[in-house]
Amino acid sequence: MFDHKTLFPDILQTAVTEGFGSVYSQPRPAANDENLYGLEGIFSTIYLKGDLVGKISMFIRASSAARVVGAMLDRSDLEEESHDTLDGIGEVLNMVVGCFKKHLEPHKVSFEISVPSTRLTGVIPPSRWENNIEQVFAAGDVYFRMSVSYRLANREDQAAVPPPTPKPKLSAAELLKLAMSKKK
Repeated sequence: MFDHKTLFPDILQTAVTEGFGSVYSQPRPAANDENLYGLEGIFSTIYLKGDLVGKISMFIRASSAARVVGAMLDRSDLEEESHDTLDGIGEVLNMVVGCFKKHLEPHKVSFEISVPSTRLTGVIPPSRWENNIEQVFAAGDVYFRMSVSYRLANREDQAAVPPPTPKPKLSAAELLKLAMSKKK
């Protein structure tokens, strides 16, 4: 088994650099920005289920979120509380989580992810998971917090994940031919 308490912070930092950096600018680890908390911001979460059980979350000020999503969509007219801004931050988190998952594959850690759950809030809920990693990043004057709250899955968790669907043994052409013959 691997040392997740040492590995996960490094993988999170790499995932944020790749995922967030692909849509805005390269973030760097930052000291906690005291203006990040206590203000209305956007909180987005993706839940994990498999070898890890938990969630990966992002908190960003609404004004910063509108700038990041605006840059991603090449739009300067986004409002802080618009559906596009909320949805865009969920997509940024989705990219970060995808990178996190990709970097865990060599360690034989796999999990399914939920769709992002994103909302405007001034309150960051506390973690209820055994392990919690929090990192603050800055990309220019945009500050955001990432957290991974998790526990390693037990047998009951792993039994709850359905086995992968077997791939068909027929080619695409054969499947199309079969479907067309049933249609007649």
